[in-house]
Amino acid sequence: MLTVPLYFFLFAYLIFLAIFAVFSILNFYHVLETASFTLVSFIISFFIFSLTILTLYFTQQLLIEIDWQTPVVLFNSNWISNIFQF
Repeated sequence: MLTVPLYFFLFAYLIFLAIFAVFSILNFYHVLETASFTLVSFIISFFIFSLTILTLYFTQQLLIEIDWQTPVVLFNSNWISNIFQF
């Protein structure tokens, strides 16, 4: 049986957040560098920023009581052996 602890997925999520932060910073830098200070760029940037903050807040609220030591079964050989029983 192949298992990994649940915090493995937390690390994957944190890597995703780091990549997302890098792209967000590059996007903000691009807006500043090209001087595209229009109402549309401000509204879209504010919308994306607020959705990001809301997503992080609700994710934190959902993950606050998780036991990160819980094993997650990735593969169990019984799954295959149960299929071929006649």
